[in-house]
Amino acid sequence: MNRRSIPIIVATLAALLFISGCGSKLGSSASPPNNLLLNPGDSSFTATWTMAGNVQYWLVCAPGDQTTDTNVNANSLTNVLELHNASSPYLVSFMGGGLGLANGSTYSCFASADVNGGPSGSGTPTAVVVPRLAGAIWNAGTSLGSNLAGVTSNTTGTTLVAVGAGGVIYSGTSGLGVGGVISGISGINWTPQINPSSPTANLNAVSFGGTYVAVGSSGALLTSSDAVTWTPQTSNTPYDLYAVASNGSGQYVAAGKNGTIISGSASTWGTVYPGNGYSLNALTYGNGRFVAVGDNGSLLTSIDSGNSWQSAYAGTSVNLHGIAFGGLFVAVGDNGTVVTSLDGVTWSAATPVPSTNNLTAIDFGHQFVAVGKQGGLFTSVDGVTWVVQPQAPYTRPTSNNLNAVTHTPFGYVAVGDGGTNLSSF
Repeated sequence: MNRRSIPIIVATLAALLFISGCGSKLGSSASPPNNLLLNPGDSSFTATWTMAGNVQYWLVCAPGDQTTDTNVNANSLTNVLELHNASSPYLVSFMGGGLGLANGSTYSCFASADVNGGPSGSGTPTAVVVPRLAGAIWNAGTSLGSNLAGVTSNTTGTTLVAVGAGGVIYSGTSGLGVGGVISGISGINWTPQINPSSPTANLNAVSFGGTYVAVGSSGALLTSSDAVTWTPQTSNTPYDLYAVASNGSGQYVAAGKNGTIISGSASTWGTVYPGNGYSLNALTYGNGRFVAVGDNGSLLTSIDSGNSWQSAYAGTSVNLHGIAFGGLFVAVGDNGTVVTSLDGVTWSAATPVPSTNNLTAIDFGHQFVAVGKQGGLFTSVDGVTWVVQPQAPYTRPTSNNLNAVTHTPFGYVAVGDGGTNLSSF
């Protein structure tokens, strides 16, 4: 390839130094890998090939299905991504110029190789891929033992936290990042962490908003900046806390038994509602407001960082267990109940999820994903029409109750009873 046959300055200087010191030859081209594969992901894809020693690889990709050495040379393609010293597996989530990948659109790549920064050899045949929404295919990780009640992810999707019965805390590494070498494509690598609280209470929920915040029984509240070292905080409530959420700007709200609501900045918390109503089971933030939902269809909203709350009619009287925002507020609950709202104030009932089982949690990444009892998994692109997952020929990966789900930039992670942990990328 002409554009890449001109040695890179750094590589050239290194080669000249090598020659002057050892009398060796300049770098050379190498044969391309013979098994380049592109595996679709959510707004991304993963390129894999067999690596050989002492060989550097080029990975060249562009929108469309015509990414070839000839077309790139002729500058007939736009938004071309050219990566030198690429290693397999390589997660591609952007094209040239920082163009993000779109689900349902076609992308293609070829790979070539060189030795010691020499001219690139011939390219592989063009490989084509179409990224797709995550949530249809799920992989089960090794059981973590304890019942898990909450899960969250940092903004890049590289570090997750799961919490549960007995105060267990696990940090998880997905290996998935904005771009580059990845690991753990089909699952999360979980590591148990020390809970310094005494006595240790059940942890029911966890959220990330710059800091990880976990809440649980008897007002238990812990924070961590790195998902590894945890610090107990004073919650100023004796009631069980079932939910926690952040506005992404350092403000957090937690809610729980008897309608208790507390708010704070991770380490400093104050009681807003001391507990005199129906239990609140889930929280989310979107469109400039916090929304809490709970038993008997209870629903409260706040537009002042959780300092004051107003009740709203949820459009149902069943127990609601999960809520998420994805341009639309969607709450889920018993018997497959789904209610939606554009503004968080005016709500209406939607067609129930096709399941008689209770729904326990919901989140939004590039689509809504809800989980429930007996391993229930459901997806919706609009929050109104729902699909049971997975579809044939894939089978449901667990029959254990699923209690929480979170999104990453590349997919979803769900946790539940018996240490169940599932991922869909």
